[in-house]
Amino acid sequence: MYLTNVLKRITILVVFLSLACCKILESQSDTRPSLGFEDIKTYKLGGCMDYYGIPGCSWAVIRSGKIDTMGTEGVIFSGSKQRIKINHHFQIGSMGKSYTSLIAARCVEKGLINWNSRLFDILPEWKKQARIDYHSITLKELLSHQTRLQPLNYHKTHVDKKTGSLVYENMPNFYGSDYERRQQFCRYALTLSPVNKTGMNYTNSGYCIAGAMLEKVTGKTWEALALELADSLGIKIGFERPNRTDSLQPWGHLRHSRRSLEAISPTEVKIYNDPISSPAGNIHINISDFSVYVIQFMNGLKGIDGAVSSKTIRYMLGEVDGYSMGWYNDRKDEQIYYHYGSEGTFYTHMMIFADLDAAIIIFTNSPNDKNTVHFLNDARNYLKGKFIYESF
Repeated sequence: MYLTNVLKRITILVVFLSLACCKILESQSDTRPSLGFEDIKTYKLGGCMDYYGIPGCSWAVIRSGKIDTMGTEGVIFSGSKQRIKINHHFQIGSMGKSYTSLIAARCVEKGLINWNSRLFDILPEWKKQARIDYHSITLKELLSHQTRLQPLNYHKTHVDKKTGSLVYENMPNFYGSDYERRQQFCRYALTLSPVNKTGMNYTNSGYCIAGAMLEKVTGKTWEALALELADSLGIKIGFERPNRTDSLQPWGHLRHSRRSLEAISPTEVKIYNDPISSPAGNIHINISDFSVYVIQFMNGLKGIDGAVSSKTIRYMLGEVDGYSMGWYNDRKDEQIYYHYGSEGTFYTHMMIFADLDAAIIIFTNSPNDKNTVHFLNDARNYLKGKFIYESF
């Protein structure tokens, strides 16, 4: 009898350990290890997408100031039969920070503001309620993340069951138009205790406050300024997720496990990119038009004027080491300028290789997770090897 009970306990323990191991393996399988370069060459772009579970993407390679090649892979949402097309729009998330910085640059060149303009010289009515820690903040510091503002990059929310409206849990609920709510959000951010760090402090709140400064000196909303810049470049942009206005545009996704994706429908109540944060990243655009936009910066590095002067472009990209006016920079071994962007359900990437006079842009309708980051990096390496180095 004693031996029987012992055997039963051992059997239960073995089953328990087996289940635990399965759970560990399942958890580990949610994030796929990044591929080696030889594997990338073998898998190619479509194989990399399958490996990481990416629903769809579009991409472009720019060389010598022109689009060298563009392409698409996959579908507008998981389970759909509609293939991604070149003219499809993707939400580019924080890559829109460079867009707000370019709007600022145009205002600087028009003499409406300067990089060292202080926040409360532009918006003195905000100073009384703001903490003294923020009294000397400048436009340049806001656009280069050189402040101690609370980031407010993520908003914890839930949907009220009675009203069906979105409720914030970690900050006040703001009311009125998008512009009015954004103003309230900015003023709220300025009442919060500063973070305990120096140097770069990546903040969406800082970009929203910079947007408010631009709105004040122009008398126009950030959205109006964004559309004006698009018109001047001959490109088209929209705001929020692209399928909100056209269900045949790509849908963003959330990933519940490596092989389980939830497509975010146009009628989804939960908002992932609230307009209160628009200056920090809330633009959708197609790969062709975004390539035209990136070429502005590539030309500026070569001394060619465009939306702003080449001098201003070089200032934007390199005035502050590490992150300068909407762009990360790395100039130790070669000149590289880049950014990633996600509002949670799309993930995008751009990188300029200044020494090669080339750039790569990749859009996905895949969620903000490690699998997508691995894909973006592997896809960039594949495109660089195939089309820029032409090594395979």
